[in-house]
Amino acid sequence: MSTSKLEVVDVGSNCYTVNAANRTVALISSQGYIDWLLKSPMQDGPLHKSIRKETHFCYVLGFKLLLTTPTPETLLKKFSYRLEDDGARLVLTGHCESKDGKFLSDTAATLRTDEQATRYEWDMDTTITCVADTPQEVKFLEYNNVYPSECGRCMLFAPSKKYDCTLITDRDGTVWKFPHQHLLHYGRKLTQLEFAEGSVAGFFGEDTGSPVAVVNESSIAPDWGICDMYYDLHCCGRPERPMNPGEQWNFKYLIKYLGRAESEKYLAAAKPVPVTAEDWEKHDYPRLDLGMNSFNRRVNIDRLDDASGFRPRPPTKVWDKETGHSAKGSLLITNEKAKETVWIAEPPTQIPKETKLNITGMFKTENVTGKGAFIRVRYHTYVWHPGPHIEWPATLESIPVTGTTPGWVKVTVPELHVPEEHFDYLVCIDVVLDGKGKAWLTDVDIDLQPAPSEQPILEEGSSRAKSVASGAGGAASGSAM
Repeated sequence: MSTSKLEVVDVGSNCYTVNAANRTVALISSQGYIDWLLKSPMQDGPLHKSIRKETHFCYVLGFKLLLTTPTPETLLKKFSYRLEDDGARLVLTGHCESKDGKFLSDTAATLRTDEQATRYEWDMDTTITCVADTPQEVKFLEYNNVYPSECGRCMLFAPSKKYDCTLITDRDGTVWKFPHQHLLHYGRKLTQLEFAEGSVAGFFGEDTGSPVAVVNESSIAPDWGICDMYYDLHCCGRPERPMNPGEQWNFKYLIKYLGRAESEKYLAAAKPVPVTAEDWEKHDYPRLDLGMNSFNRRVNIDRLDDASGFRPRPPTKVWDKETGHSAKGSLLITNEKAKETVWIAEPPTQIPKETKLNITGMFKTENVTGKGAFIRVRYHTYVWHPGPHIEWPATLESIPVTGTTPGWVKVTVPELHVPEEHFDYLVCIDVVLDGKGKAWLTDVDIDLQPAPSEQPILEEGSSRAKSVASGAGGAASGSAM
């Protein structure tokens, strides 16, 4: 089966598109991030003539991989490409340097099709070189970090998640299942496993296939890492000694999609990673979901769960399971002295464009002085230029509650309206006690509604126009777009 020739197009600002048959296969950012869009040369897709925003965790259109290394962190200094086999293969190369000048990394990413010419695959080759004058202690090494679109989107995107677990094979061939959730970090459990060349790790649960990384060769013992918040997969090695001047460590690995049948074989063989009583005790956190939250339920750490959670820190931050409004359960902040205590819902959640977010809650306070108790929403996005940073265009707060309330008082956060052009924004939801005293919060309603930029023009007198005018046909509270 023949396949279309690949071509690389400079779209400005040191960014490129990789195209074939009038479709864009991948985007390449000025930072050395590759956003891989098409799984197959037979797959439909648009032709991108520009990059709307460079790839980051909060904005991945396809599947993210790197020409840089995360640890030691190297920055792209030189990018080049070459076409081989009359355009059937494309080799991207990135030469990178660490800020401290002690390490270099060189990565070659070769894009090609499989033997049947039905799927694209990436042959990856990364070399890390120590150029320091003295041996360098390398406690942790990460040569790539991969991440599929929507994998780490949190509670406001929960209904649209495509993947529900990560599977990793150890050196004995055992397949371990790590469910997607955002509060239990798997670092300790992964260090208890041993891996070898041939180890496979990837994202499973989507019907159309599973993206995986396969370690073919590794200069040091292979290892993996899974982030508890955005669920990116860290491609790692386990250094057993310092890295000597002039020494090179090399990693050859394959990134591809498994078909549905092969994916199901891995899923059928998978063993759940053990979740212990100690894990449950340590992660006894109240959850925050779309809809009404009376803080009488905990986050799940043993299965798919996109809820955010509030990490208690007694005696200041306590999950009060006996005090509540509509049900037993609340968040209790106690400030013995006047100060600002912020209890953050972790992780922050991405928010869909063209939506409006409304949050209400019920506070009860005791002897609160100072600014008071309130709910805060911090609206933000990640920006690459002129340097990587976070922008915070809006902070919204409910009216603070002070003194001693006779009962429960309802508070409302001003509405957040997300326009179409804000396609990659996030929100942090905070409970704040600024001052001295005690404050309980419960019955927090997270309401996300569609808010299209342009409303359709309706003919006067039509049944649909009458329905809209009377308020019918609105989306249900707590729905996500």
